[in-house]
Amino acid sequence: MDQAEFADYLTLSAQIALHNRAYHEQDAPTIPDNEYDALVKRLRVLEAGNPEWAERAAAEADAAVSPAQAVGGAPSTAFQPVNHPTPMTSLDNVFDDAELGEWREKLARSLNLPPEHDEFVLTGELKIDGLSVNLYYRDGQLQWAATRGNGRTGEIVTAQVATVPGIPTSLKGLSGELEVRGEVYMGRADFAAYNAQAEELGTPLLKNPRNGAAGALRQKDPEVTRTRNLKAIFYALGKRDGVPATTQGEVLAWLAAQGFSISTYSEQVIGIDAAADYHARMTAQRQDFEFDADGTVFKLDSLRLQEEAGFTSRAPRWAIAYKFPVEEVETILESISVNVGRTGKLTPLAHLSPRLIEGSTVSKATLHNQDFVRDLDLHIGDTVVVRKSGGVIPQIMRVLTDKRPADAQPFVFPTVCPECGEPVVRAEEDANTYCVNPVCPAQTFRLVEYFVSRGAMDIAGVGGKLIAQLLTLGLIHDAADLYALSAETLAGLERGGEKKAQNVLAELEASKTRPLWRLVNALGLDHVGERNAQALANAFGTLDALMAATPEEIEAVPGLGKVIGASVAVALKEESYVNLLNKLKAAGVNPQEEEVRRGEQLKGLNFVITGSLGRPRDAIKAELEAAGGRVTGSVTGKTSYLIAGEDAGSKLTRAQELEVPVLDEAGLAELLAEKGVG
Repeated sequence: MDQAEFADYLTLSAQIALHNRAYHEQDAPTIPDNEYDALVKRLRVLEAGNPEWAERAAAEADAAVSPAQAVGGAPSTAFQPVNHPTPMTSLDNVFDDAELGEWREKLARSLNLPPEHDEFVLTGELKIDGLSVNLYYRDGQLQWAATRGNGRTGEIVTAQVATVPGIPTSLKGLSGELEVRGEVYMGRADFAAYNAQAEELGTPLLKNPRNGAAGALRQKDPEVTRTRNLKAIFYALGKRDGVPATTQGEVLAWLAAQGFSISTYSEQVIGIDAAADYHARMTAQRQDFEFDADGTVFKLDSLRLQEEAGFTSRAPRWAIAYKFPVEEVETILESISVNVGRTGKLTPLAHLSPRLIEGSTVSKATLHNQDFVRDLDLHIGDTVVVRKSGGVIPQIMRVLTDKRPADAQPFVFPTVCPECGEPVVRAEEDANTYCVNPVCPAQTFRLVEYFVSRGAMDIAGVGGKLIAQLLTLGLIHDAADLYALSAETLAGLERGGEKKAQNVLAELEASKTRPLWRLVNALGLDHVGERNAQALANAFGTLDALMAATPEEIEAVPGLGKVIGASVAVALKEESYVNLLNKLKAAGVNPQEEEVRRGEQLKGLNFVITGSLGRPRDAIKAELEAAGGRVTGSVTGKTSYLIAGEDAGSKLTRAQELEVPVLDEAGLAELLAEKGVG
């Protein structure tokens, strides 16, 4: 054995193992999919020529198999583990029509058919880039939902999956065991909206839709998961007692009839040429998908033939993933500008030589913050590689330093605000840089622009150009001043006119009685967008109640937590917000009160839920919170009751140590009846 070659092989194996952990366990991929696929392909070629190497590499890494044969990643210790009744395997990949043909030949041999056999009936499906889940039903009742994990053992995420719309908790007429498998994903539009709001709020951005979905399912609090607007598409069964299906097409039809979402892009094809044509059509349409997909999947349609073909150590022989090409282009970084947002955050923006990427022209890319620019080592004039993150958002992936011109200049992040000239401050908690000048014109403009936006007070006719005019002329100094404008003032502005003035005044008057959540959102509070504004309005009902709320009371609102509770409570007592709200009240802004949706029966009681229960935890949690109770994840001296099912584990031990009352489901029902809940 060549020791040098084996050493290189071990280095490559360790490198892939690290990438596996980053992708499957940490939801933070470190390289693009195409680069990872190329590394795995290289490793498999080496193992094919030296089969003993894989066993030695696994032994040296204290692993069960080589990283080229591994399925998924180790289950997280933060969630309860569960064994899948039947393993969840991975898929082998091909990257061109020739490799697809080679797969056809291997499939034929596994079925004792001639290698040239090409009459296979296949189903073509999209390979959605999300997180695989397994739903386990017994006698038609959902018992748990779990991630794939390492293929044998996953993490129970029932409460998190329950936030995904359209997943049945019971199926009529079934007995025995059933596993329904699919992909939970974050849609492209939701991903873009989430990151746009995160940019505004100064909170961390999601790297891509898959990262968003995987991270959401691994949130301990399902209400945080709910904010990602996750969706799911189902495409397979594991154990399938009592399901009357003999083909993959019938499986999909049965799933749809039970209420599961299935892909509208699935097709039956016959032969490899038809499969290649399907893949080409899907590649051409990939920009139209509402989700991110990284390829197509072909499966033998016959379930009987699937069983005959069987599996390798990690993947079915009867299915293959045909990966889409990743489109990356080189372009020139012409300049970098720095924008100032409504929170004062300074965001650098790359201006690029225009290039066509996946059907649209890209000339700009966000650079997020000072550290992002520094880590890329960006110089003006650099040749950079750009791709669309999630197929939507342009992102600079790397700099081609070997093409750097001699006169390229490193970008120097400003030490003063580019709008007002005041010194800027770097925030330790989020690595962002802020202008803290309260009268910075850029911040004022952004705040007024946000106040009138569709997701806030929804004041049509008041756009950026009009706001800029009003600020420049000194006619307004904040959003409240809009309500003091007269018809004569508006009509006399450039591009004004009497009719336009009357329309603007009518919109302003109508906005005075908008729902409370719109005004809460319009204030531009840190960490508060539409969803959190609605949660606050539903919880407190009136603006006065919200302004008087303590950090602890705001923290108790589902989906918020300690950081947001403290931030909102402090902000609403700051002089600038108090003055703004007083001016709005004086101008006649009187938002409609929201009906407080939380009852009072369980107010002041803190609950912890643990163990395997007859109902999904999120349903119990929602019932408790609707009655004013608070549900937390840890047992402490402040816990009022622990609700414990089977296999309660350490939380039950902790509750007994602290003498916290423990309720089973019958005991909980008695407590709720006693308190008048339900």
